[in-house]
Amino acid sequence: MKKTILIIFLLSGILSAFSQRIIEYKTALSGLVSTRKNLPLWATTNKYGIVPDSKGGLIQAGIFSDFNSRKKIQTAYGFSGAGFLTQNKNSIILDELYFSLKWKKIRIDLGMKHPEEEYNGISAQNGNIIYSGNTRTMPGYNLKTDFIPIPLTRETVAFKFNWADYTMLDDRFVDKTRLHNKSLYLKITPWHKLNITVGLEHWAQWAGTSPLYGKQPHSFRDYIRIFCAQSGGDGATLSDSINVLGNHLGREHIRIDYKADNCTLSFYHDILFEDGSGTRFANFPDGTWGICYSNKNPKQWLSDVMYEFLYSKSQSGRYHDRPATEEEKAQQDPCDPFYGRKILGGNDNYFNNGEYQSGWTYYGRTIGTPFITPLPPDADGITLGVFNNRVIAHYIGIKGYFFQKIPYKFRLSYSRNYGTYSKPLEHTPKQCSFGLEAGILRNPGIPFHMDLGIYGDYGKLYHRNFGITISLSRNGVIK
Repeated sequence: MKKTILIIFLLSGILSAFSQRIIEYKTALSGLVSTRKNLPLWATTNKYGIVPDSKGGLIQAGIFSDFNSRKKIQTAYGFSGAGFLTQNKNSIILDELYFSLKWKKIRIDLGMKHPEEEYNGISAQNGNIIYSGNTRTMPGYNLKTDFIPIPLTRETVAFKFNWADYTMLDDRFVDKTRLHNKSLYLKITPWHKLNITVGLEHWAQWAGTSPLYGKQPHSFRDYIRIFCAQSGGDGATLSDSINVLGNHLGREHIRIDYKADNCTLSFYHDILFEDGSGTRFANFPDGTWGICYSNKNPKQWLSDVMYEFLYSKSQSGRYHDRPATEEEKAQQDPCDPFYGRKILGGNDNYFNNGEYQSGWTYYGRTIGTPFITPLPPDADGITLGVFNNRVIAHYIGIKGYFFQKIPYKFRLSYSRNYGTYSKPLEHTPKQCSFGLEAGILRNPGIPFHMDLGIYGDYGKLYHRNFGITISLSRNGVIK
């Protein structure tokens, strides 16, 4: 890791010295207060895991370059960090550290980088039920493309893909878990104002060292098994040998964009899957539905409005298997590990896993949609998955300008929370949360900006809480 950081800095320094580019800096100092020890939901959610969940102070700083469009092979880089002082913990965080290469429509990011912002930042999950920007960055590489037109289609049909691998650095049940990711998307443009995008995104946790099963399979052959979602070989656990090696999950995605003269209307649907039953749509109607309106003039009172609906109660049914009948047993192989059981494929138990017990969490926060709730860390500081993944949630996000001078963003969510099939929550707690963020000071004569955040939780999942954040920031260009 230290060698990777050094190489990134050396390359970025050399390349920036011989090319003209725009280099931006960003700094911010924030104070965080609330009526409880923790902060309300929208004060910390989808902020890349940087804002601590406790009262205190936060300082952030970063330097970023753009791509140099004059070169055939373009380069960009970025570095940012944060430090916080709170009642619960003090820490210094490396947020982003990356170096990017771009040639035509192909790009590779090396290091730690935020996911790209979707829907102008007003989605509850950044338009992705699996990878929402709710957690800290992971070191690795991401090879990806822009949409590439398919020959002979007159640019009506295009595709893009990505291939990425990361290392999870937090304290987790399986230490040094590796993370593989790939996706493929197809965009159809039957009319210049209409885009239809469909795609499949796959993630897999693998390798690492388990306190129960020791070192997990990590060879190149095992990587091929992970890539192809095949069952495990030598050294794999019984479950991974029967099913597939590692912990696999992903999404099936559809998005429709209509581009009018003054605005864009977008619709998207994410279908979450944890196993084969999800890819066969047996978990219907689980997933997220979202619709967004975006005005091309950002300084409207309402420039962006988004509604999202999450449903995750089905999970392909309550039971994964049941006792087989005598007729069913007669047709089964006695050597089959599931002999005597009828596989139903239910209880998908989103974001949890038997071998990778920290599940789909990172540094104590859910990697995917924030409406699926992680367990609090245990005595060793390890998060062992989620306790609430059967959820019905409604969300509204609004963005615009007050009086064409004060930028603001408003979030409002309401959810009913059922826990898990194995451990349902009593009384199905309801939860309402809001967040209002506004740039209250934007004066060209003052060398900094001031932002105010007001947040609240009302319900039985997070209990009643009210919080305020005040931030002083300064952004600019290094000339």
